[in-house]
Amino acid sequence: GQMSQWKSVRFVFHYRFTMDQKGAVTLGPFHVIQGGATAQTQSVTLEFGEIPAGGDQRILLILPDDPVYVGQRIPLRLQWWIQTDLVERLVGHEVRVPLFDMGDLFGFEEVDRGGQNNAMVIQSAAGAKKYAAETTQEVWDGRSWVVLTIDRIVIPLKGGDYDIPAASVILEEGVRWQRSFFGERSATQVRRLRATDTPKVLHVKPLPTEGQPDSFAGAIGQGFTLEVSAGRSVVQVGDPIALTVTLRGDGSLATASLPRWVGGEGGLSEKDFRVPEGNLAGLVADGAKKFEVMVRVLHEGVKEIPPLAYSWFDPRKGAYETTTSRPIALSVGAAKMVSAGDVVRSQEAAVGEEKSEVDQSPKPPMSGGSEQNDPGAKGVESSLLVGADLAVERDVDVLLGLGRGGWWLAVVAWGCYGGGLGLLAYGGWWWRRSRLDPEVDSRRRQLRALVVGVERAQTPHELADGLRRMAAVAVDVPRGELDRLLEILDNLAYAPQGGGGSVAEDLKSRSVVMARRLEGGNGS
Repeated sequence: GQMSQWKSVRFVFHYRFTMDQKGAVTLGPFHVIQGGATAQTQSVTLEFGEIPAGGDQRILLILPDDPVYVGQRIPLRLQWWIQTDLVERLVGHEVRVPLFDMGDLFGFEEVDRGGQNNAMVIQSAAGAKKYAAETTQEVWDGRSWVVLTIDRIVIPLKGGDYDIPAASVILEEGVRWQRSFFGERSATQVRRLRATDTPKVLHVKPLPTEGQPDSFAGAIGQGFTLEVSAGRSVVQVGDPIALTVTLRGDGSLATASLPRWVGGEGGLSEKDFRVPEGNLAGLVADGAKKFEVMVRVLHEGVKEIPPLAYSWFDPRKGAYETTTSRPIALSVGAAKMVSAGDVVRSQEAAVGEEKSEVDQSPKPPMSGGSEQNDPGAKGVESSLLVGADLAVERDVDVLLGLGRGGWWLAVVAWGCYGGGLGLLAYGGWWWRRSRLDPEVDSRRRQLRALVVGVERAQTPHELADGLRRMAAVAVDVPRGELDRLLEILDNLAYAPQGGGGSVAEDLKSRSVVMARRLEGGNGS
């Protein structure tokens, strides 16, 4: 016979088109290219009507009218006002805020004020997204309204004058209703009402370069403070000092960084300190951003870590502001250098050599300052004061602990290591045995005994009986393979003059493998 197969794959593309005004529009044709082949759809002409405006709702996008600066965190508020009696007839809604789709020009941050008790779904180019909203009851124009409010932070990324299209909402109001068998009400006829806000213009100014201090690192906001603490204040030349820099303020701490404090005004002197190059990543927690900076003191004359300056741009004042940290007192000692003259072989040898050299040299007349002028006496005194044997040992046996009967120490040490490892292994085995479930242990023992019976079986009947007993006890049983094997054994066991005969070697091996598999899959 001949068998043929074919497969069809269908790709469905969904597009959403929004028309801002009534009229006709032609979409397409669309082209699809796959594997060098091109397919083309027919063009479609759509006729758009105008959705009537509803006076029972309104939508407001609230932005500051004053000019803002690049990087400034601007509060944004979106409000949807619905008349109270219309809420009960509300079936669905579709909100559009074109500003939220301008991600190449603006950055956005969510605001959690703790009072969000509702949600608003906003349509965008990337699809529908749900935003946390706060529901309040307001009175305006003598009528009662339900107001849904969304608060966000918008951050301009580039300077310029930007036209912000109007936000809009399309509300679906139920006109006719029916109730289901369970009493649920559903709309059988709806009408669509539209509410549109006014377009806006946002003026974004670049940060001024004139008067920009060296300690400015891009922070924008108000009321920044800087705290610096040192891990230790008593150090030697070249020792690292861990500085914890804590930055607080009303601004975007997530994007705040530290200025280059070495060589600039309000920082550390290059002659006194050394600071690693590159930007440091901070951690924002509890309304503050912390940085860890490692500095090294270069000489003994450093008495303090001077006040460090940090500057930011205040968009309300249109000027740069600067704050400084408190100085930190330091006690810096000289770094101790070990030279070759500080290394001696042993105290006795050094003293003996010095004494022999002093005895052989001609003795000058004694005077009150003879000891200070005698280099031999000075050498003896320095050797006695050192009191340390830093000589390099050249005997390999001594270094390995084998000389002077030290081999038995190595044996004892290795014995201790081996005994400790043995105790650890025994403790692990005992812990595992003590935690073993009695039921699991009983099942494991039964399976072990049944495996031995299968290994000793000589006839198909004995093999089939042993495997069935194991399947009744085991938890993880490969039913498909076991049933096929039992079918073969039963056919041999109940065949005419075949039930008491011996089993072929390959069938016996398959049975033993299956028995061990049943045992091994149940925690043995």
